[in-house]
Amino acid sequence: MPGVLQVEAMAQVASLLMCRAVGVGSGGKLGYFMSADKVKFRKPVLPGDTLIIEVELTKARGKIARASCSCRVKNEIVSEGELMFALVEA
Repeated sequence: MPGVLQVEAMAQVASLLMCRAVGVGSGGKLGYFMSADKVKFRKPVLPGDTLIIEVELTKARGKIARASCSCRVKNEIVSEGELMFALVEA
């Protein structure tokens, strides 16, 4: 799985987590991906690997939040980064 798709997967999981954390659900708002910082690709992800995505919201202020994200295969980090989001009207 290419690294850029790993970042996309982390962004989607972080966006869902942000919406659930503020109690939005599917109420007409969504997480808008703003930036990616400190992204590192450590190992390749090969066909047949199971990718585990971990996300932790580290900061939230108003409609903007930052998340620390990582992708793991066999409990080893294969990519990681800090992503920033804003909550916007759908």
